[in-house]
Amino acid sequence: MPLSLVADAEALPLRSDFVDGCWSDRTFQHLANPRKALAELVRVMKPGATIVVADADYGTQTMEFPDQALAGKVFDFRARHMRRNGTLAHEMAGHFESAGLVDASAEKKDLVVRDPTSVDNVLGLRSWARTAQTQGAMEDDEVRRWESLYDDVVASSRFRWSVSFFLTSGRKK
Repeated sequence: MPLSLVADAEALPLRSDFVDGCWSDRTFQHLANPRKALAELVRVMKPGATIVVADADYGTQTMEFPDQALAGKVFDFRARHMRRNGTLAHEMAGHFESAGLVDASAEKKDLVVRDPTSVDNVLGLRSWARTAQTQGAMEDDEVRRWESLYDDVVASSRFRWSVSFFLTSGRKK
C-alpha cells in the first residue's frame, strides 16, 4: 500500500532504505533547503529506488504582452520573490547527481495556458504586480500599466502565458 506522509522534508520520520520510490510534485520550489531535502529523500530510499521531481521553473515564463520589459519585471518578481526556489527546476538533474543518484535525467515540458481565467484562478497572475508593489519591488504607475495592458490582452483574446516544467528522475545506487 502506498505511504502518504506529511512531514518536514529535511527530517523525514522514516528509517533509512525504507521507501520503494518517490514522486514529488511542485514541492522543491517552496523548500527552504532543497538540497538537504533531496539528501533526506535519498537516505530513506531503498537501493534501486527511483525519485521523480516535477517542478515549474518560473524563470522560463513567457507571455504575449505589449511591454515585454514590464512583463519581465513582473515574472522575475514571481520567480525570485514569490517562490523560495522559483528557478531551481532546471538545475535538479545536477543536484540529483551531486546527491549520489545515478541515471539522473531531466525532461522539459512547456505548459501553455490560453485561458486567462484558469491561470488567474490558480496563480493570480493579474495580481502579481500589485503583490510586488506591496513588497516595494514595483511603483504605482507600473502596477496600473501592468493591469491595464493585462486587461487589454485578455479582452483582445490574445492571451497566452507559458512556463516550463522539469521532470527530473534518478535512481539510488
